[in-house]
Amino acid sequence: MRLSNKLGYGVGQVSDGVKTAAFSTFLFFYYNQVLGLSGSLAGMAALLALSVDAITDPMIGQYSDQFRSRWGRRHPFMLMGALPFGIALTMLFSPPEHLGEMGLFGWMLAWAICVRMLLTLFYVPHLSLGAELVKDYHARTSLIAWRVFFSVSGALVTSVIGFVVFFPATPEYANGMLNPAGYSNFALFAGLFGTLAMLVSIYSTRSTIPALSQAPVTHSTRHPVFAVATVFATLKQRNFRILFITILLFMIMAGVTQTLLVYTATYIFGFDPKHLGLLASSAVIGIFTAPWVAQKLARRFDKKKALAINVIAGSLIGFSTQWLYLAGFFDTLTLDTKLTLVFLTNGFSQTFFIAYVIIIDSMLTDTIDEHHLNTGRREEGLFFAARALATKASYGIGSFCAGVALDLISFPQGATPESVSSDAMIKLAIVAGPISMFVFIFTIFVSRAYGLNAKRHEEILSGIESAQTGLIRS
Repeated sequence: MRLSNKLGYGVGQVSDGVKTAAFSTFLFFYYNQVLGLSGSLAGMAALLALSVDAITDPMIGQYSDQFRSRWGRRHPFMLMGALPFGIALTMLFSPPEHLGEMGLFGWMLAWAICVRMLLTLFYVPHLSLGAELVKDYHARTSLIAWRVFFSVSGALVTSVIGFVVFFPATPEYANGMLNPAGYSNFALFAGLFGTLAMLVSIYSTRSTIPALSQAPVTHSTRHPVFAVATVFATLKQRNFRILFITILLFMIMAGVTQTLLVYTATYIFGFDPKHLGLLASSAVIGIFTAPWVAQKLARRFDKKKALAINVIAGSLIGFSTQWLYLAGFFDTLTLDTKLTLVFLTNGFSQTFFIAYVIIIDSMLTDTIDEHHLNTGRREEGLFFAARALATKASYGIGSFCAGVALDLISFPQGATPESVSSDAMIKLAIVAGPISMFVFIFTIFVSRAYGLNAKRHEEILSGIESAQTGLIRS
């Protein structure tokens, strides 16, 4: 596979990074702290929007599996999602004035659903396209590394530019994140950035269409409207079910952590948006080191053990600052020292967390081959619809859990760092630190039951090849 195709494919995931940053870092904080929507209602809007994805993701996955056109199975859907994505994202961050709490809830819910549905049209077929482009056990890890690289890069650029450009300190708002004026302009930038990335990916991968798998001429008896049941039927496959549960739990906790990141950085560590922009850039460390770490560990220990190593290392490093805060270590540090410490721990933890995602996506793609051997069907769309649902749970369920947690600890709304009590900050640090860390590490006990390795995958590919050769001869 040519490098230009790998880059063209990977850049499409910038759109997912844009959405992740916009939703997890900015949207919840905007509606909760700036507009005054309660944490529980903001989290509920995110959760209800996710429930729509539970229906649309498998529908689009199965439609794209069955779709026949001169432009292939995936690209038409990707184009339909790309064009209006930016408009919907801008509207999400531009609610009319004087809506009231339930009006804000309705606006957030309606436009979050629109953004998610449009991203689904691109995201699920795009993930499925990656499973078709590469077949080799270890080469898949390399292609997925490109995809994750661009996804994290999209989130990085969106976060850094968002913090630094759109939320500067003003005489009225010392903390620019509390200034409502910057959010609609930020959303316009993010929407254009995401749409452009999608269009570049569509154009760059068009040359691969003739070589891709085509939908069967005979139509499936399973109508896409009922694809939800079909997606959950894929969970009958043991190895895929294990990975689905693992990544669902991991992504939910990633959503909790990401939603609370602005809160911990602002209220516990005392950082302003300029500092937050610098902290967001710490992901550069992970972006450039994670692909190498993922491939080295996967080859040295095989994928399952590499997965466990990454989540343990990432958790111990990433949550160390909350432990140090609770131990009173931060009381004697200057702001610059705090910033340096948090920057380094966040950056190096991202190395292992990003490597974790690369490896688990490579493992998931291997289970699609197992499904092909067992059933004779290539159904990347359905499997990656389930994968997309687990990923999106990082914002939906994660934000809901974070919102409920903020209400349970009675964290104040519209507060400046000076006005938050030490008791509230300690409770916030416990939720965002030790509790989150232990749940991340718990995912090891779920993934340990996964049964595929390099040797078994070679046997699966040989079985598929033999079956196809038999069909040709007959």
